[in-house]
Amino acid sequence: MPDYLKLKKSNCQNCYKCIRHCPVKSIRFQSSQAHIVKDECILCGQCFVVCPQNAKQIVDGTEKVKVLLQTGDPVFVSLAPSFVANYGGIGIGAMRNALKKLGFFDVEETARGASVVKTEYERMLREDNRDIIISSCCHSINLLIQKYFPSLLEYLADVLSPMQAHCQDIKRRYPNAKTVFIGPCVSKKDEADHYEGFVDAVLTFEELTAWLENE
Repeated sequence: MPDYLKLKKSNCQNCYKCIRHCPVKSIRFQSSQAHIVKDECILCGQCFVVCPQNAKQIVDGTEKVKVLLQTGDPVFVSLAPSFVANYGGIGIGAMRNALKKLGFFDVEETARGASVVKTEYERMLREDNRDIIISSCCHSINLLIQKYFPSLLEYLADVLSPMQAHCQDIKRRYPNAKTVFIGPCVSKKDEADHYEGFVDAVLTFEELTAWLENE
């Protein structure tokens, strides 16, 4: 798994807060520095959230997105509905206007993909003979099961996430389109790279905010 979460060693002050809050204890301290064990990490982002020293860094995908915008192909944004919590008082219209000024072709809410996923889960519950189904919409939960509870893999639904379903739909409607998901979760960066063909790049809200401020 690539290093989507990195440590800024000069900032780490040995407060141990990250290791106390890591749900899978995938952080070790060595030579007075915290180290994320990437093979054990589920990319939940808790260490990034609780670190008081700004010693955790999410790998920035902004330059990758800017390259996509220069290809000449239409680049669509799949925008997580949770943007309303991050940008208070800002509606989808204002977000679309701002993102178009950055060079994006259009913006749609990921909820369109969630509707497709909901329909598939309803079909599974109605037609499949399964007593237990674990939703596969959260990539951190998928990683948790794969790494720590492999015996439960048989219950994990073989269904696209809303992000994947939405971006697949965009590319069906616009065959030459590129897709960028923007949301709150660092784990979506790994999901996009792991399941190729759906999402071309991922930005967190923090990355988008920094880009907008720079512009």
